[in-house]
Amino acid sequence: MTPTPPGRLETSCQSLEDLGAWLASRDFGRLEDDALPMLLLAVHGRDFTRDFREEFAAEDDWAPALARTAHAVGRAFAFLREDAGIPHLDLVPRPDALPLLCRFFHLHPQPPLAARLRLSHWLWRHALFDSSRSSPDPAALALLTPDADGSVRALLHRVGPPPRGWERYSQPGMAGLASVADRVEANALLALKPRHLLTGAVLEPGPLLEVQGAVAFLPLFPPPLSGGAPPPGPGSDLLLTLANQVFHPVLAPGRSLLGLVRTGVTPPVVFPSHALGPDALAALRQGDGAAFLALRRDALVTHIRAFIQARTGADSEGDASIPEE
Repeated sequence: MTPTPPGRLETSCQSLEDLGAWLASRDFGRLEDDALPMLLLAVHGRDFTRDFREEFAAEDDWAPALARTAHAVGRAFAFLREDAGIPHLDLVPRPDALPLLCRFFHLHPQPPLAARLRLSHWLWRHALFDSSRSSPDPAALALLTPDADGSVRALLHRVGPPPRGWERYSQPGMAGLASVADRVEANALLALKPRHLLTGAVLEPGPLLEVQGAVAFLPLFPPPLSGGAPPPGPGSDLLLTLANQVFHPVLAPGRSLLGLVRTGVTPPVVFPSHALGPDALAALRQGDGAAFLALRRDALVTHIRAFIQARTGADSEGDASIPEE
């Protein structure tokens, strides 16, 4: 049972359960139950891998602790959406970054824009290049000090610059949301601001992910049934990759995504928002599905490389986000 503190907060939170419900109301997704104690501990500079009950006693004054946590997590969510370009909690590439983000925004409620940019670079570098650390690391809390810029530079220095050869990224996988790579590629696809194939309206990722989850990444060509191997034939190896997927609501019975793309009903402004180039569309309308998938894969590879470069700051001149030795 989560201890219930006395009094009420401006966020109307009286317990961790209330805090979780309040955060869920911010339209960014719902935290797992076990994440809330971790974030509360991290915000207060405590070892967030320890048993929550060993760090906070039932008789502690909970109201200030919950208020501080609510404010810090709310700011971290805003940073993820507005600075890091991540539209939903399910798309955070590595959730183990959340405790550090929340501690940072507790110490620095309004950090300078330059620090926010570098913090975004750290988030993406940690996700893509920091393979040596695969679990939450409370030792990194010591890097976060009253100096906002120094704190972010210390985090970046710990991860290091993008490694040589990162740009050899070659082929997008399947856009589920289970792995770090899945979530990175899903974010890259959403950075194109996908539009509805019928109306042309820009899709809101958060609400669609809330309703459909990973199923929001729909196949164009039917994938193999029951998880079996793709059928033999040209392009079959691409049926289970992002080349065969678009981010879109499920259509009404009798309509298909592939049919909409093929028939020309879709407004032209929609196609670039799904990485559907003129050559790929021409191949599709000529009945060459293999060429369509190969061309779309190539377009996605180019886009995802540019996305990684921009998000990690790998295109920054002299990699200015890393401190001088």
